Amino acid sequence: MKFRSPTELDLHVALTSGHTLVIAADDEGTEVPTSFHRQAIARGAVLVDGGTAEVRTQIYNRQLELQEVLRQMIAEGDKANFTADGKPNLMKLKAKAGFEVTRAEADAAFASISEA
Repeated sequence: MKFRSPTELDLHVALTSGHTLVIAADDEGTEVPTSFHRQAIARGAVLVDGGTAEVRTQIYNRQLELQEVLRQMIAEGDKANFTADGKPNLMKLKAKAGFEVTRAEADAAFASISEA
């Protein structure tokens, strides 16, 4: 399966085994071995091509989790949960979600719940 970086910078992924992989930021993406899928998804990599049902489900669940955390942040009414320009505070979002979140990923999740 091919993944691409969620930002304009290449995404570096490392496993506890010591193996590493760089996922390109270009639109073509990088072919990612199965052993790196879970970590790539956890780091916010975007699926470019193909994908098993399991991988698509993991990505979808991650998006749902972010949306739920953002709803909770809105419900709390704490101004510190958001920046001056109304975007989610990335540090607060990461802490509440319990995993790394990119600005692009946070903005996309926030836009999806704002449209609903």
